[in-house]
Amino acid sequence: MILGIEIEPSSVRVAQVEKKYELVQWEIFEIPEGVLSNEGIIDSEALVKVLMKIPTKFNLKSPKATLGISGPTNTAVKIFQVPYVDRDEIALNLPFEIDKQIPFSAKEIYYDFHILNRSKEKGISEILLAVANKQIINEFVQIFDKAGINLAIIDICALALYNIYEINYSNNETVAVINIGENVINFAISIRNKPIYIRDSSLTLNINIDKATEEEIRSFSDEVSAEIYRQIEYFRTFISNESVQMIYLTGFPLVSPVFISTVQERLEQQVLIFDPFRKVKINKKISSKMHNYLNIASISIGLSLRGTESVK
Repeated sequence: MILGIEIEPSSVRVAQVEKKYELVQWEIFEIPEGVLSNEGIIDSEALVKVLMKIPTKFNLKSPKATLGISGPTNTAVKIFQVPYVDRDEIALNLPFEIDKQIPFSAKEIYYDFHILNRSKEKGISEILLAVANKQIINEFVQIFDKAGINLAIIDICALALYNIYEINYSNNETVAVINIGENVINFAISIRNKPIYIRDSSLTLNINIDKATEEEIRSFSDEVSAEIYRQIEYFRTFISNESVQMIYLTGFPLVSPVFISTVQERLEQQVLIFDPFRKVKINKKISSKMHNYLNIASISIGLSLRGTESVK
């Protein structure tokens, strides 16, 4: 069992998923204003105090956790092909590929890879490369250590989004799953249940969705829609013969029906609300509570799935 921890500027969201895909506990902890910014951690001691509440709330001593990292300046995911060789040789040659594939130096990052597909006949291996800024990870490791939490895994939030999608849905079409956070939009596009485009965009939160007027929500929806359109068009530059046929949305703005309808109008395409609980069960003790957090729980649940047998 591994806790899934997502950190947004205003809160920490924590999920505990058991091996049979059952969400047994989920909690949200508020972060005081000024602790985090789009640039990173401002007050690490204040963040430690928030995180120290997690072991007590979950009744766990030194719990293991997966932390999600996001943001285009902190992470990158690239899917590309390399010659058909064994895993060890791919790992040996990967540092030489990094500078070609991503806008980071190999010295500035931690990285890992997963083989998506191999074809001996074609002589290629298709791999997914995930990288994260070394400095921000080192900061988080120190902070979590002070809070009494063992960071067993560092994950990319957009990959966690894809994993929770893959568990819940089976679709042969080209699908975009999009999470709208407070300072980032996570994109996961899959073709026939295989990840093909994983990316983040920065987002400036300039709205309180609960108090905003209809005009303010529509304006915010326009900004988000424009970025979704831009990313989908960019995706098509890589795979010109594919178009996104279905869009699933999750994230904090979905509490507003005006937001959903406006995005659908702007994109001129059907937009569906992503359901993280189609196949993930909710323990009956927390089922009523989770209806209030349906739209902001996907990433943390996807991160906790790392503790199950089928998501590694």
